[in-house]
Amino acid sequence: MKYFPLLCVLLVALPASGAELSRQDFAYGHVLNVDRGDGLYVLDMPLSVYTKAIRTDLGDLRIFDGAGQPVPHAVRQPAMELSQNRHPVPFFPLVGERQTTSGDLSLRVVRNPDGTVITVDAGDGPAKVGSSYLLDITKLDPRPNELELRWTGPEMVTLSLMHSSDLTRWSPLVDRLVLADLNYNDGRVVSRRIPLSRTTLPYVRLDCTDCREPLQVEEVTGLSGTPATADQWQWLRVQGTETRGAQGERTISYRSGATVRVTALQLALPTTPSLLRAAVDVRSHPDTPWRQIAQTDFYRLTLHGQTLSNPPIPCTPTSAGDWRLRVLADSGGVVAPELELGWRPDQVVFLGRGAGSYTLAFGSSRAAQLVPSSNSLVLAALQAAKAEEHLQRIEPGALVTLGGDAALKPGLEAINWKQWILWTVLLGGVILIALMARTVLREMRASKG
Repeated sequence: MKYFPLLCVLLVALPASGAELSRQDFAYGHVLNVDRGDGLYVLDMPLSVYTKAIRTDLGDLRIFDGAGQPVPHAVRQPAMELSQNRHPVPFFPLVGERQTTSGDLSLRVVRNPDGTVITVDAGDGPAKVGSSYLLDITKLDPRPNELELRWTGPEMVTLSLMHSSDLTRWSPLVDRLVLADLNYNDGRVVSRRIPLSRTTLPYVRLDCTDCREPLQVEEVTGLSGTPATADQWQWLRVQGTETRGAQGERTISYRSGATVRVTALQLALPTTPSLLRAAVDVRSHPDTPWRQIAQTDFYRLTLHGQTLSNPPIPCTPTSAGDWRLRVLADSGGVVAPELELGWRPDQVVFLGRGAGSYTLAFGSSRAAQLVPSSNSLVLAALQAAKAEEHLQRIEPGALVTLGGDAALKPGLEAINWKQWILWTVLLGGVILIALMARTVLREMRASKG
């Protein structure tokens, strides 16, 4: 009974989505092993679905139970939180010789009762401004998972960080990290962020280990929340074909072959150093015009033994199949790199009704012509029934061939003989009435004559 509201809505939506369809009407499928038949299930969409589905909204997808009957289902996009909160971090320059990595730091610090640092006095000694800084993150809640540094001075710096809970005992936090803000072959390389662990203590000491000129820190920002990292997407690699225009313009064309919803992109630059500035265009069909969705610098450099590469480039969500890079500048002869498309799989939610081997079927010309059930109605019922916590996650099994590629091709529908006979009778009746009217009209004319 706990699924009763959801079941009512799903059963109403079912006939439009699965009526008169069988597994053989679909090209391929994935086996789904369901332990119990009275549960709600959810799974991530396999990439194979996006390569064979005819409709971009996955309207030619169905779930069949062990008896070959369609069951209610819905397709949804999972939420993805990428927002980060930004908070300024108080920082204090440590005037004097840069301390050794032993952790000893001779300071006179004035703090408020809550631990917030007011002033820092490093004592007397030879002045060396800009080699070390004290950062105070005591008031940042939640504790930041990244620090962003803005500075003037050297374009590239190597830093080490230590942290402490009382400004007396210090322990290593980051042994060695390279930050950069430089122009390189008409492009710009920016790497200003310092990752922090969850156990970072309230006070952080930052040392520049290779500064030959003062490092003037202008701003420190603490970032908390969910950063955009490469492991938050699945990545589809696509080979490119390069062409050159009459004026030497370089264009690299790609074909994804899958209708995945791309929200980030990257280039697999094969060598270091590599720097490529490019505009990224997409189109849904060869007959449609190109549309620019991004313009940015892609880079892969090795600086002081550390490899720096640009983070994933967010882009406007698109399911376009054709991609194009228009090279605006490069570091000199960068071979056409593979394009990496970042996507997140949709989820399929369905209601089981009998244990056994279910089938996720997809790729059907017949199903593509039908009007699928309303996902919004099904998902609204899922939320109204408060059944989200009862969803059981399952993994798709082996890929199986159902109707094969023949199911992807439009075919003649089976003849409905009852309708054919009915239309034949109606048409015959119309012809008979016309003949009778013609005969009557002739007789009337003959009688008048």
